[in-house]
Amino acid sequence: MYRRMFLIRQFELKVNELFLKGLMPGTIHLSHGQEATEVGACLALRPDDVITLTHRGHGQALAKGVAPAALMAELFGKATGCCHGKGGSLHVGDITVGALPAIAIVGASSPIATGMAWAWIGVGVV
Repeated sequence: MYRRMFLIRQFELKVNELFLKGLMPGTIHLSHGQEATEVGACLALRPDDVITLTHRGHGQALAKGVAPAALMAELFGKATGCCHGKGGSLHVGDITVGALPAIAIVGASSPIATGMAWAWIGVGVV
């Protein structure tokens, strides 16, 4: 747990540093200070559980298993990013590890997750 929290903190500090130096494009939505809740919540999940991320999703994505290199590439808008460079800081995620890309509207995750669950039930995924 500590290693995962440490990874998230170091990742967020590096992102902040790069942004403040003007090296990172766009804007950022940091989640440092929330490492314990992100890691703790993900520890209660099974590997095949799917979660929605919030607008401060870097730490949530890392806690769920998104690769740090893929997340950093995403923040730089690279095609090798977890959303192929199209999500940026606000819409990070990786469905292959069960992390739906983040949603910018605070509170929108619940209805979107509910809709996806109903859709998956309808096609027999769950």
